[in-house]
Amino acid sequence: MVGSIYFIQMPYSDFTEFKGRPVLVFRKIDKSDVLVLPLTTNLKRAGILLTNKDIVSGSLKKDSVVIVPKITAIDSSLIRKSNLIARLKDTAFENVLKEICNKFEC
Repeated sequence: MVGSIYFIQMPYSDFTEFKGRPVLVFRKIDKSDVLVLPLTTNLKRAGILLTNKDIVSGSLKKDSVVIVPKITAIDSSLIRKSNLIARLKDTAFENVLKEICNKFEC
């Protein structure tokens, strides 16, 4: 699950509506919650660029940007194996984690 991209119904920041969006699971908090980062195909957005060269299994339809640090905690029941898009190579996932640390000064 961690290091994988899933398609989920992601709530807007005001939680009034949802939008289908790919997200990268980057941390499991506990048995029922995970932390995710949204992806966008708008390559002008700040974040980490991902291409199919960064993927170990599955594929991206388009190059995408992981929007860091737009972190959201979600219930892990929103993640279903049928919604799995791709799994990142370890090096690509480590780059995302480094960028998170840069943004949060860890």
